[in-house]
Amino acid sequence: MKRRSFSACCLGMAALMAVSSPAAAMAASLSDYDEATQEKLLDNTLEYSEIRALVSLFNPSMQQAQITMDDSLSVYRNGMTEYKDRAAELRREADKAEDEGDLASYAAYEMNAQIMNELANQYKDVVEQSEHMSTQRSIVSAEDMLTRGVQQMVQGYAQLELGCEIAEKGVELAQAAYDSSLTQQSLGMATDADVKSAANSLKSAEASLKSTQDSLASLKSSICLMTGWDYDADITIGPVPEPDLNAIDSVDVAADTEKAVNNNYDLISIRHQSRATSTPAQETRDRNLRDTEAAVRISMESLYETLKQQRTSWDGANAAWQKAVNDRNALDQKYQLGMVGRLEYLQGELAYLQAESAKLGADISLRKAYEDYLWQVKGVTVTSSSESSSGSGQQG
Repeated sequence: MKRRSFSACCLGMAALMAVSSPAAAMAASLSDYDEATQEKLLDNTLEYSEIRALVSLFNPSMQQAQITMDDSLSVYRNGMTEYKDRAAELRREADKAEDEGDLASYAAYEMNAQIMNELANQYKDVVEQSEHMSTQRSIVSAEDMLTRGVQQMVQGYAQLELGCEIAEKGVELAQAAYDSSLTQQSLGMATDADVKSAANSLKSAEASLKSTQDSLASLKSSICLMTGWDYDADITIGPVPEPDLNAIDSVDVAADTEKAVNNNYDLISIRHQSRATSTPAQETRDRNLRDTEAAVRISMESLYETLKQQRTSWDGANAAWQKAVNDRNALDQKYQLGMVGRLEYLQGELAYLQAESAKLGADISLRKAYEDYLWQVKGVTVTSSSESSSGSGQQG
């Protein structure tokens, strides 16, 4: 089972949501998922496809905000029930008075019952409107923000994980070079300076490995906290899926731009503002609406251009990767036949890992560009630098 805990570093977001969100009546629950999915969500492997569900179910900010919002609505729910019960009681008294021919009491009871019923309906409206607002603009947009942030953290983790492999291979190569320098020195083929240089290279490689491992561990702790585990949880973080080239190549930017305008959280918020009573205030609202819509359209154009650029870069990285695979296969054959030495083989392995890292980087960059494009279509405000802007649709 996962070890779930609240993170102090995330409570600031919860406080922000508590102010900006009217309710969290649609809080996520494990019961929303089938049994097989529940088992996967509760195992100790974080799959990329599970990020949204884990954020919704277990992120400390989401949990705290949902608790806070539910508490704030409980007054209205309790009041609604109380007034409904009171109205029913008064109507029973009215019926009794009518049966007894006491028309004055009947009229009084009936009038009070109507008042109680109206109050109950007013409280009901508050609850229903808050639930709607929560679903459309508060809880959903907060989940979007956190989901996008965790996605980017997992993408960075995948690159750092391969970076550790490269650093480990660098240490192995530096160790082999140092051992070789000692052997050559014993044969009179290397100087003390050569050995010292090799020793310094080994220390540098070890320091690089340690730094990369520390960064990987720190990022893993952050991912754990954001998805509801303890910071030191022993979990496996699954790979980042390769980008969907068919979907990327078939995007319709014109149609998607209209969707983005319709879905944008900031635009929805402006549209739902009450019509201003004064002309200057109304003009300000209309100008904000026009400016925000223009910004969304410009952002869609920029994100689409970035997507095309990353697609072209991916083609080049993929070609280089295919060459690296062929070079590695040829190197393996030569090494097995004794045609290359250990140092040359390690150098070839390191070059292969570096090419693999470049390919992974291209995969993730293209996937991120596509995800940013889709976030904008969904309603999240994403800037051209692929960082979220201010507003309810921010991503973290």
